[in-house]
Amino acid sequence: MFSLPIAAVALLLLSAESFRPHNNNKKRTGSDLLLRKQLLRIRSGGDALDNETQPSNDADSIDANGDDNDSETKSRKMYNKQASNWVRTEPRCLSDFTGRPVVFGMLEDVLNAQHDGSDSEGKVVLDIGCGEGYCARKVIEMGASKVIGSDISKEMIACALSTADGDDDRFKYYESAAGELLKGLNDNRDFLGIDSAEGAFDVAIAVFLFNYLTTNEMEEVILQAFQALKPGGTFIFSVPHPSMIFCHDKGAIFRLDSENKGYYSSRNEKITGIISTIDGTTLNIMSIHKTLSDYITAIFSSGFEIVDIQEAGVTEEHMILHPEFFESVKDRPLHLVFKLKKPY
Repeated sequence: MFSLPIAAVALLLLSAESFRPHNNNKKRTGSDLLLRKQLLRIRSGGDALDNETQPSNDADSIDANGDDNDSETKSRKMYNKQASNWVRTEPRCLSDFTGRPVVFGMLEDVLNAQHDGSDSEGKVVLDIGCGEGYCARKVIEMGASKVIGSDISKEMIACALSTADGDDDRFKYYESAAGELLKGLNDNRDFLGIDSAEGAFDVAIAVFLFNYLTTNEMEEVILQAFQALKPGGTFIFSVPHPSMIFCHDKGAIFRLDSENKGYYSSRNEKITGIISTIDGTTLNIMSIHKTLSDYITAIFSSGFEIVDIQEAGVTEEHMILHPEFFESVKDRPLHLVFKLKKPY
């Protein structure tokens, strides 16, 4: 673990070793094996997805072509309208293969810490922007004892509840905007089974949420996540890689409509784009652009320490298993994943 001033972090991030792709030599996890099975099934001619069904992307898959100026209102409307079509139980979207496994990999040591005898009751996880519960279900599979998820869309919450199959002990979901994280937790504390939002959680995650928030909104959510965690708690979040603003090749399965956009001059600008699923379905996306410095500044201003930062993208195994799908985005950083710790 390291805690460095921003200037030192900037130098570190410029080095070749500071960002590292998902390690192909790591011991395979259940998530890795599931991804491999899914890719092999599709490549060998197994059943593809129904092209009329758009899979869930948690917070990274909405129709960004609406007229609403308020990104929060837009997200709520789009999720409410299409929530029932977004439920999935296996990896389908590009980022299910390239981004979320890195999040799950960073969670392994945290969730497995309960097996050393120091925490017999397991970890309680806060899933901010939980969508229809894809990541919540995964962390329960990985050993978490309970997940509390919040989302701005009431329909997405309804889908999350339906996929929980009545397991009210391990899954708790409620509707709330990310910017009202602590308020929503405290308002629902009896239902959620917590005494107070502050210091209630061992782990917090936010998977492709911050690309829908401005820099100031993101800073506020990170600060509230810090307050919701116990001392020593872990916060992991994933975002589109800041360099994606330069990725606008028309044939790529993940691209932004960012021609002639500047890296610095486009800060906090809403940029539309597309991301594809393994069956060829194209999903509209939106990303409110941020620089690397925006993330680093928000992290340190909240009080978090940085444990790990990883760039996520297409691996050699992806190319072996399904080269046609991943070819257009190989050898480029697609996502950025941060692992943070609240000091004791």
